[in-house]
Amino acid sequence: MKKKIYMNLDDFGSAVGLGKMDKEVIRQKNLIIDCLKAARQKKRISQVALAKMLGTKQPAIARMEAGYAGEVSFDFLIRVALALGVSLEVVPTKHAA
Repeated sequence: MKKKIYMNLDDFGSAVGLGKMDKEVIRQKNLIIDCLKAARQKKRISQVALAKMLGTKQPAIARMEAGYAGEVSFDFLIRVALALGVSLEVVPTKHAA
């Protein structure tokens, strides 16, 4: 069986039956994850050290940073942000759902 490679989230989401809102949630989570990963690296905090700060294990941080958005709760992202001293800001968009 040949594996299909998807070029972007929209194509993958459509293939597995995700709606527009679900795809946007994943996109937004990935933006947050990218910012948190950059903040961790900028502060030179290892994944192991961050995991200890959160009371979790390094693989949880690795999964988050790898973009497994479906496995990462918003609560976890907020805990990571707090541990890194990063604030998350909610800004209304022009095209509210």
